Amino acid sequence: MPTKNVHGNGKDIPKFTKSRANSWAKEVFLQSTPVPEPAAPTTQIFRMLLLAAYFWTCSVTIAMTQYVGAPLYILNRDYYYRYMAFTKREMTLLVLSMTQWWSSTQVHISGDESVQGQIRKLPDGRVECNFAARLVLIANHQLYNDWVYLWWTAYTNVPGMHGHVYIVLKESIKYIPLVGLGLRLAGFIFMSRNMKTDTPRLTRRLNQLMRRGQNEDLDPMWLMMFPEGTNLSKNGRAKSIKWARKQGCPDMQYQLIPRSTGTYFCLKALEDTVKWVYDCTLAYDGVPQGQYGQDIFTLRSTYLEGLPPVPIHMHWRRFRVSSIPLSTLEEFNAWLRDRWNEKELLLEKHSKTGQFPSSLSHGGSLTTEVKLAHWWELWRLGAVTILILGGFKVIQLLSGWKNSM
Repeated sequence: MPTKNVHGNGKDIPKFTKSRANSWAKEVFLQSTPVPEPAAPTTQIFRMLLLAAYFWTCSVTIAMTQYVGAPLYILNRDYYYRYMAFTKREMTLLVLSMTQWWSSTQVHISGDESVQGQIRKLPDGRVECNFAARLVLIANHQLYNDWVYLWWTAYTNVPGMHGHVYIVLKESIKYIPLVGLGLRLAGFIFMSRNMKTDTPRLTRRLNQLMRRGQNEDLDPMWLMMFPEGTNLSKNGRAKSIKWARKQGCPDMQYQLIPRSTGTYFCLKALEDTVKWVYDCTLAYDGVPQGQYGQDIFTLRSTYLEGLPPVPIHMHWRRFRVSSIPLSTLEEFNAWLRDRWNEKELLLEKHSKTGQFPSSLSHGGSLTTEVKLAHWWELWRLGAVTILILGGFKVIQLLSGWKNSM
């Protein structure tokens, strides 16, 4: 039985196997945006080796930078947090350079009246944002790498906020060798999805995010959360249906039902120190109804085959924290559910028209690419390590000179 066409191009879509879904997605792409064929196996192996060498070399360098600065936590907390913000900027440069070189990605950005004047396109094609220095960012979760594009948004902000991003992640990620410890030192928050376990660690982390420095000013902070708790997938859909039945409400078609407890806990704790909640609705072209983006746009296809999700659609809104009901969890749950219902309508419109409505750029979206502003920013990736190695070399030379006298 044919499946409803979610792109409105007049063709019926048959039910898909995973390989058929990939072929159909490529066909849809070719109707609007040229997409290269997957790289040959030999090329894929070369890309993989090059990517692995670049990623792990930079990761080790960043880790060394973090370890050197870790003692500052005992000596001076202000210096420690500034130093770790520097290392997070290094992480951003690594992720964005990988995306730019291995997975050229186009982005369509739209928004409603609440963000009008806060997003503009520069003459060189890049986008510049002017979002708040302290905010809570919520988004629907479609793919594993959604966080890359949200972190990139912080990079485009003026002033840059990519060193002050704090992402709420699944607890299992902190056990990834090298990477997990780096994310912990960067101040990311790991959740086990059990509030009895998560409450103490959340409280401690949020207290750190509300600390004031020596000048009594609050530090910049972008707290990034995915209220759905996991990305859209077959397993996630099954859990969402089960949760919908438990809550006595219908499930959603384009998203998972949001879980409000963790988001409520964070907003309740931060309500006196944060004025805005920014909401991003993410959508990806080429995902047939009944299929999941994570099965089509895998890490393999994105970085090894050079077939990223093209294009990515981001729709921005913002809400005053003072306008959000935080008296009780039940009131906040209703508010969050209403916002997700609005996002569902946005995603339905995208599925039919291939775009979001927008109040930016005379009613249109802004098109740009995920890339670095300047290639020479990459010097920061090895700055501290080079200084350390240089220092050791100077000490070695001085020791040799002293012994020769």
